Amino acid sequence: MGIPLTSTLSNLYLNGRWLLPSARTDNQVTLHAYLTNISLTAQDDYYEWEIDGKIENRYNTGTVYTLLREQLPLVNWSRAVWIKGGVPRQSFLCWLFVLNRCPTKDRILGWGLQTDPKCLLCANLPESRDHLLFVCGFSWSIWSRVASRSQKIAHRDWASTISTMQSLRGPRENTRLSLLAWQTTIYNIWTERNQRLHRNTFRSVDTILQIIDSTIRNRISGFRDTNPNLRSGMMQRWLRNH
Repeated sequence: MGIPLTSTLSNLYLNGRWLLPSARTDNQVTLHAYLTNISLTAQDDYYEWEIDGKIENRYNTGTVYTLLREQLPLVNWSRAVWIKGGVPRQSFLCWLFVLNRCPTKDRILGWGLQTDPKCLLCANLPESRDHLLFVCGFSWSIWSRVASRSQKIAHRDWASTISTMQSLRGPRENTRLSLLAWQTTIYNIWTERNQRLHRNTFRSVDTILQIIDSTIRNRISGFRDTNPNLRSGMMQRWLRNH
């Protein structure tokens, strides 16, 4: 085009005329013809956000992200995984388990890597997602007691567990506590598994239960200022069977 890289629009358009170098190619001729049909004004530039044909006064990152990302149907388990007021890292891990994307030993073997297939928690059966949650005797000892405290019936098989969690009904403090307890249990079972694998450290069921109890209490206490009624209801329910 022969236009310096540092040029601005004001350098190329003056007093209603385009100041462009002579065209040397057919493409440049086409571009010149297109530009000469555009009339600019002396008004200050301004920006508008138009979403679905409507001018928005404020920019909203969430709205733009929703429009840009691929739209997929809502899955049945979404409310069980992405819980309001939950612990983000626990929800993320739960999401990976729902999709069966965690590197359990059955998946590692499926990738062609060599590893002992036995569960690191019970050392009896091959490790898989369904075994860890909660066929494994060690995991079941934890989950059965946590579920009892949150006043929910515990299931050992994964399909029944996820079905129960995604169909919870009742007062908000009850469903919120059940989901928080479930996700906290999954997170700490997986953490214990990884510590045994990578650090060769072992904790007892009672120690892990104490960590789960502390995590849940702290998270519930976090609602003290934002939602004291929810905090009170969840804490009373959690402490009722302590």
